[in-house]
Amino acid sequence: MTLSQSEIKTLLNDYFPHSDQEIDIFLSICKYQIAKNKETILKSGKYDKNMIFILKGVTRAFNIDEKGHELNNFIRAEGHLMADAKVFGDEVQDLTIEAIGEVHYLKFDVSELEAIAYVNSEILKFYLDFLKEIIITLSYRLNTFVTMTPEERYLDLIKWNPVLIEKAFDKHLASFLGITPLTIHRIKKKQKLIK
Repeated sequence: MTLSQSEIKTLLNDYFPHSDQEIDIFLSICKYQIAKNKETILKSGKYDKNMIFILKGVTRAFNIDEKGHELNNFIRAEGHLMADAKVFGDEVQDLTIEAIGEVHYLKFDVSELEAIAYVNSEILKFYLDFLKEIIITLSYRLNTFVTMTPEERYLDLIKWNPVLIEKAFDKHLASFLGITPLTIHRIKKKQKLIK
């Protein structure tokens, strides 16, 4: 089911509260789209500056290693941005962004948002809120890999973003957490015994 303009504005404001004017300016550079399960949203190998803002659903960002295995770098749910961080530079992007289930999203060119932010201080705040969210997420992800065991990472993910546990497949979560699907199965089994 397609979201109305009013529903899109409400969701966006729920995730990033700003004035109607700021949201309207942001929406003016966005294209609303819907992706089906396993549909590629952003493809690796490009130099464009496209990002997405997830309104509903879950996406994953992955690359393929030299052995042909998919490695999930990020899994993101509604209310979050998703793209290869290289959109902020001039390098070729390594990550492919794919829908997990149906995903409603806003696609935009980050250089357009930056251009507006240079002349509009309110949009600059909006853009900075986006950047802060990206920095916090990257820092958090790095910290969990340095300080936590695989089981602690999984349990922390349940607290940090339960939507991912509900909507993402175990094989994607396992790759994202740096563990095997069997390890996730064992952790879940252990947690059921504890409860």
